[in-house]
Amino acid sequence: MGFADIFSCKGKVALVTGAASGLGFVFAEAMAEAGADVACADIDEKGLTEVVESVTAKGQGAIAIKCDVSKEAEVKDMVRRTVDAFGTLDILFNNAGAGQVPTPVHELDTDEWKQLIDVDLHGAFYCAREALKVMVPKRSGKIIITSSVWGWTGSSVLQSCPAYNAAKGALNTLTRELGVCYAPYGINVNGICPGFIKTKIGNNCSEDPEWLKQATPLVPMGRIGLPEELKGLALLLASNACSYMCGELIAVDGGYLAR
Repeated sequence: MGFADIFSCKGKVALVTGAASGLGFVFAEAMAEAGADVACADIDEKGLTEVVESVTAKGQGAIAIKCDVSKEAEVKDMVRRTVDAFGTLDILFNNAGAGQVPTPVHELDTDEWKQLIDVDLHGAFYCAREALKVMVPKRSGKIIITSSVWGWTGSSVLQSCPAYNAAKGALNTLTRELGVCYAPYGINVNGICPGFIKTKIGNNCSEDPEWLKQATPLVPMGRIGLPEELKGLALLLASNACSYMCGELIAVDGGYLAR
């Protein structure tokens, strides 16, 4: 198998949650560029229209699915619609998530805690479970879970986001658990842990000059990352290039964790 073939996703079907913006948009484009058809899911219908147009412009099939991943029934319908449209599901980018307005625990409202856990943790569980129902019988598939470096370290060095960090820490463990459990089925489950990336998550904090002034010195490379800088890793984990990788969590953080 040649180099290009190893990284090819030609003939595959990918489902990307949180596809309307940021990392999800980039992941959907990466899949189309690698030859996959893409089901794009999000709660943002305008953004979904844009990502579907981008995928189809690259010559691949695409559908838009409005889905709130914190709603179990909507996730089940999302996977069903993907399979109905394309016949199967080969790759899941378990990417949808919500950020948290910085709030210390003693000031954190219970409903806010529950809402974020519902999206960032329960939503990822629902998506993985429904995708695995398709992948296990055919004994093949790729699941890529978007976590965060703060799932390892917390965020107190910059700001207090306990619900977000707790959810991402749990996702790190879930990624390892799924990687081990489903390796015998030929399913590769791995995770991406972004550092500070220029997206809308976290109340669009990466556009805030004061936040940038505090965050940038924490990154050895001296800058905030761009979503496009995760495209290569996304392709690695979605293709046969990761055929011997299971339960890995890979940081893309400009050296943040290595300080």
